Amino acid sequence: MIQMQISAHGRLARKTMALTVALTLSASVGFAAVTSSRPASAAAAAVPSYSAGIAGESWTIENASACSATLGAGGNLREGAGWFPGKCQGAGQAPQITGTSDARALTFRTDKDFRYEGAIVEDPAKNTWKDAAGNTLRDRSELATGWDLPFHTDVWVGFDVRIPEGVDDVTGSGAYVLQLWQCTANPIGGVRIQSGAGNGHNLQFVRRGEDPDTNYDISMATKSIGANEWHSFVIKYNVEPYHDGAPKGRIAVYHKRVGATTVEEKLFEREEYFGYATRSTCKDDSFKNEFRIKFGMYKDYQPGATFRSDFRNVRIGASKAAVQPYNRG
Repeated sequence: MIQMQISAHGRLARKTMALTVALTLSASVGFAAVTSSRPASAAAAAVPSYSAGIAGESWTIENASACSATLGAGGNLREGAGWFPGKCQGAGQAPQITGTSDARALTFRTDKDFRYEGAIVEDPAKNTWKDAAGNTLRDRSELATGWDLPFHTDVWVGFDVRIPEGVDDVTGSGAYVLQLWQCTANPIGGVRIQSGAGNGHNLQFVRRGEDPDTNYDISMATKSIGANEWHSFVIKYNVEPYHDGAPKGRIAVYHKRVGATTVEEKLFEREEYFGYATRSTCKDDSFKNEFRIKFGMYKDYQPGATFRSDFRNVRIGASKAAVQPYNRG
């Protein structure tokens, strides 16, 4: 039963640019620590197009054994003329291609037998762990787009996702299967598996930013997708970081179960401030008014636990019709 609950460097993947012009204003380094809000006259920026896990294309995972915390070192997806850099960390294995020739999937999983050397329990109740320097330990197996998706513009993301049987419950803060990455800081949005017992097949839609009146730890909606079922999602992201009095961004989510006779369901659409405007929020001078999308698995380290997500029909572009996995023609 499907349920939903709403609460208050390399060649990158096939890339075409829409014929619009970007105008972005940001604060000058050394004079301001906060970026300027988007001017009313600013035109929508061009949105690059990406596609991965598409039937009929050739898929290859390159240099899987070298997949590491360095983005693009290995575990990269080459599909047709496109290329998605891979990233692995902790128990996360290199991305894989699974299934039969006519029913393939991009698979991301963890190795339950992996152990971080010298890991220290951080929070026994949440089963989170840290290293000797106090850093929370993470697991990841991901593919990424370029760091070139614009703020202040409708960026559409479509994909099919499946969570199989036999996965463990998530502890800690949840496990992202898709994240919006602006800089070296918490993701500014995405889709995560809900934390807690019995929630291993519940997806939550989240965002993060700097609005002082928003509790960003609360998800916007929770959708149960069941085990071993393919589900299609289409999401519109229009990123607008918080500026007092400035217009908010917008997030909309659409859903359809693959193979079901039901029509598309709009889960929600709402205005939100999300994304970072304060440069100091981003570590290592990584601030940028653009983001990339990563998909796969990113979570707190849980020794002995098994996690997996499967993706296909991943598309990113400038319109809903361009990215939706269903009703294409």
